[in-house]
This record gives sequence, C-alpha cells and structure tokens, in this order.
Amino acid sequence: MTALRRAGRLVATIGAVLAAVLVLHTPAWAGTDSNAVRSGVASEARPGLADVAYKWFSWGDLKVGDCHQTGGYLRLYADGTLTFSARTWTDFTLSGDVWHARFELKNSAGQGLFTTSTYDSPTMWASKKHDWTANGTYEPSVYDATAKVTQWASC
Repeated sequence: MTALRRAGRLVATIGAVLAAVLVLHTPAWAGTDSNAVRSGVASEARPGLADVAYKWFSWGDLKVGDCHQTGGYLRLYADGTLTFSARTWTDFTLSGDVWHARFELKNSAGQGLFTTSTYDSPTMWASKKHDWTANGTYEPSVYDATAKVTQWASC
C-alpha cells in the first residue's frame, strides 16, 4: 500500500471518529422548510378525569449529521408536564447514535421563555428505526404565553 493511500485512509478514519464523537447543538434541520413546525390546541380524555387541554407542536422530517427524526410531536400541558414522541434512526454509526432533543418555548414575538431538559432516544444502530416517548416538565407559568417552540437537537 502506498504512503498516499495509507494517509488517505488515516484521514478518513480520523474523520469518522470525530464525526462519531463531536456533538453539535444546533436547531434540527428540516428537510424541506426550516419553518416546518406546526402547532395547535387540543384536548384528550383521561380515564376517570375531565378532558385535559394541551398545546401541541410537531416537526416534519429533521436531520442532524447521520441521524433523522420524523413525526416529532410535543404536547405541553398547563400543569407543567410535557410529552414528546418521535421516530428516529441513523444512517451510519460506529458506536451507536442517540438523538438528543430539547425545546425552547417562545412567546409570539419569538422571545425565549423556557428551555427544557434534554430528552434522549434509545441507542440507534444503522437502519433500525426507533419509536419512543419521553415525559418531562417545564415551568407552568409560561404555558399561556407559549406560542412557538424551537427543537434543538444533536446526535
């Protein structure tokens, strides 16, 4: 093997390792439109309880590096609880990838009100899709003012 080929393989290996190790916290990139977030208000029936209203936000297809998310759906309840569900997968991994998502709640003017904890997918391996749900909390005093949500994701 020539020295040039060895050097090329070394650079490719280093690049793959760095890609697997580096975590870039950026807004997840939407495949067709960076403003692909949809939202609304709905209610659900809970057994033995009155209907509970919530605000919902959903994302189309998102991609960060080799990782993908589709069907991302966030529910915010007035009591400060939240539920996030999504399908995630990776195209390539050496050690298993994890989709990390956190959410910045904003008012109608786009001012940040609250940023949630980070919610992690199960460890993902190439071509296996994972449907998962995470439950969490946020500051309930911002519920009424929340009009927009940005998903910050890394993989």
